[in-house]
Amino acid sequence: MRLRPTLLAAVLCAAAAPAASAQDIAERLQIHASINMGYGKSDNQQTFGITKDGTSEYRAVALQFGYAIDDNDRVVTQFLHRYFGASPLNDASPDFYPVWAFYEHAFENGTKVKLGRAPLPRGLFNEVRFVGTLLPFYRVGRAVYGETLEQIDGVVVSKPWDVGSFRIETYGFAGGFDLRAVLADAGGTTVYEARNENTVGTQVWVNTPIEGVRFGGFVARYNTMPFATVAPGSRSKATITSMVSAEAAFSRAFVRSEYTSFDQGESNNYNAWYAQAGVKPVSALTVAAEYQEARILVGLPAPVPSVKLPLSKELTVGLSWSASPNVAFKLEGHQVRGYDFDTAVPTIIPPVAPPFIATIAPATKSHYILASVAVAF
Repeated sequence: MRLRPTLLAAVLCAAAAPAASAQDIAERLQIHASINMGYGKSDNQQTFGITKDGTSEYRAVALQFGYAIDDNDRVVTQFLHRYFGASPLNDASPDFYPVWAFYEHAFENGTKVKLGRAPLPRGLFNEVRFVGTLLPFYRVGRAVYGETLEQIDGVVVSKPWDVGSFRIETYGFAGGFDLRAVLADAGGTTVYEARNENTVGTQVWVNTPIEGVRFGGFVARYNTMPFATVAPGSRSKATITSMVSAEAAFSRAFVRSEYTSFDQGESNNYNAWYAQAGVKPVSALTVAAEYQEARILVGLPAPVPSVKLPLSKELTVGLSWSASPNVAFKLEGHQVRGYDFDTAVPTIIPPVAPPFIATIAPATKSHYILASVAVAF
């Protein structure tokens, strides 16, 4: 039922285009798809849906339709289906929904405006995170990207600039978005769901004269709903989220890193980073490694002070074989240490005597493997 307004809008936009022959419509219509399918197995804790029994219910399917109304106007709708094995996020995510549905107008000076549910300009991978043939692993920077923050309902404006031998890409956006995550707290783990509105933000990319070398930053401010309907003294503070990114990607090697934080007043409630590097001994083979860490502030009942929990430390190594640009076979191994698991593990040890300072339980360790195939066209 939730798809009908989006589908109707796409049909009306296409119907509003100038009359054209069937051949002309075929030239204006673009269809793209990506499918990522995997099998995972853990040796201990269930990690992001991957169990000790093993699961083949691991997939991400994206189907995109684009229609060029004319040389400067187009509409794009992308539908998404994801399943994460036995992850609690399955119950919090729609089975099939429009992850993008926007109208875009391009001006003669290079400025572009997107209206609707558009890709959120955030970091290196937000717009291609479902295209597995472009990624060295099944997913990248899990602690930084999570499985939401893919889009923003509102407006996105972009404009490129040439400054000497540098290419600057600027973005501004406003609107709202959904946020879902599995987080550790004093009681174990919980699925966090929130609708965030009044979002305003920007992203800037600097492409250097060295091809493949770029760096950039992202920052946004938003309110978690409900907001205006809540008494002023009970309203949550606005959240400031930011990200810094850097990448050097060449034909035979790459290195990149990103850091993100979510700050709601007194301190960072959540921050994470990852670093990734890889080489291509031959054009079809990629050997890559990634290390990531995440920390989260766990609030405790007064007068016990909050605790900064080292949520996870994860090391990933993997191989990717791409005999064709449209198909990639991947095998990766992960070591996770910390508290970021689907099933509850001990996190915080409450105090029983003065000075009433909580301590952190010993970290839990788990390993899992993930074999997958990615197809895109």
